[in-house]
Amino acid sequence: MHSSWRIAVIVVLNLFDIIPGRQHQYAEYLRRVQPILDRYGASVVLYGLTRMIYMGKCTQQYCGLIGYNSLRDLRTLSHDPEFVEIRPLRDKSTTNYVLTAVEAFGCLNDAVAYLENSGEAD
Repeated sequence: MHSSWRIAVIVVLNLFDIIPGRQHQYAEYLRRVQPILDRYGASVVLYGLTRMIYMGKCTQQYCGLIGYNSLRDLRTLSHDPEFVEIRPLRDKSTTNYVLTAVEAFGCLNDAVAYLENSGEAD
C-alpha cells in the first residue's frame, strides 16, 4: 500500500454470542483483558448489545470494536503470555464469533480512489 493511503488505525470488529450460563466466565475475561489492552495502547471504541439488524444475517448479540495503533500491536497483544492465559475464558464462553481486523482509510475519498484503482494502491 502506498504510504499516503495508510493511517495508524486498526479496528478489530468482534461479533459474538455468549453461551447461556457462561456470562460470569466472560465477565471475568473482560475484567482481566482491560489492563492488557491498556499495556498495548489499545482502546475500546465501542462495546455493546446489538439492537437492530438492518441488513444481512449476522445475528450475534454482542459487538465490540477495539482500536489499535497498528497490526503489530494487535499481533503482539495476541501472543502476550497474560492474554494467552485468559483467552480460554473468552473462547469457552462465546459462540458464533466473528473477529475481523480492519485498517482504516484516511477518509472516504481515499477509499474512492482505492476502489477506482481496482483495489490497488498507487
